[in-house]
Amino acid sequence: MKSIAALGAAMATALVLTPHTSAAQGTAKPTSDSEAVSLMYEDSPPPDCPSQAEFEAEVAKLTSKAHFTKQRRARRVRIELSASGRDVMGRLISGDGKNQASREVRGKTCREVASALAIAVALTIDPEALGLGDSEPQPEPEPPPADKKPPEQPKPVEAPAKRAPPPPPGPAEIPTRVLWGFSLGLVLENAWAPQMRPGGHLAATLGVGDRFRTTVGVSRFLTREVDDLSFGAWVADGAVSVNLAVLGAVRPFALVGYEMGSVDAAGTGLSSTVQAQRPWQAAYGGLGLRFETDSFFLQLGGYLLVPISRQRYLISDQFGEVHTLYEVPRLGLKQETSLGVFL
Repeated sequence: MKSIAALGAAMATALVLTPHTSAAQGTAKPTSDSEAVSLMYEDSPPPDCPSQAEFEAEVAKLTSKAHFTKQRRARRVRIELSASGRDVMGRLISGDGKNQASREVRGKTCREVASALAIAVALTIDPEALGLGDSEPQPEPEPPPADKKPPEQPKPVEAPAKRAPPPPPGPAEIPTRVLWGFSLGLVLENAWAPQMRPGGHLAATLGVGDRFRTTVGVSRFLTREVDDLSFGAWVADGAVSVNLAVLGAVRPFALVGYEMGSVDAAGTGLSSTVQAQRPWQAAYGGLGLRFETDSFFLQLGGYLLVPISRQRYLISDQFGEVHTLYEVPRLGLKQETSLGVFL
């Protein structure tokens, strides 16, 4: 394709450089020395270039009017060939002084460029060398008869619509792990009684994934005497905890819960024992540390109690004076240690 482009460029160059001739002349005049061409060929052409003799022979094949001479009065045509990167550039320079014209041709090989320049030189000498002179006008095609319809163009076949490829499958969803278990432990509380009271704790545990844990349990605090007073209690509780981090088996957590039950109180230092049973409600929350595997867990936690039922225990002595045995404080403490297994 590039050789054709080079040929086209050379032909266009030649047409620009071609002298005006009279269309009225029937035949061309014999070539004289005054109409001869003085050809100056490249002294050191790139490799694979034809020699000057080969170049002149190729021009002579294109037109019988080609005549090359060394006389000064002849029309001067200079051919320059040079390599430009991977391409070869050829230049045709015609005329002298103000009438000098120059055109360039590029190609892949030197012979390709030289052939295009030979065509340009031939057209400079003889415009009709390649049949580019005046030609008879071609008759226009007759229009089809009115009674005949032009053939219908076939309708383009519509290509079937391409279906969008299905979306790539997403990562497989891992089902949420659900754990069931039971635990036994020791609970210490001090709000509903004057001192810390130990109690046993039994609870059921529900685990969802690695983060959430829910427990529902019951605690029994045995009756114990302190300064002529005795207290005992039954307490049911429920709590929800969230593991703040999952560091293998070590899982720090935050917990909130609620407990309710009844407290048995008695004054034993009097001549006659006075007993009372009061309801108990409290909310609690705090932090803890859980060591957990797929089979068992050990839980340690410390919480702050906020009593909702703030009881006051009163008693009158033998002289009729009323004394306060114990009053539930605004805040209390709760500590839990439990060991559990998952089923």
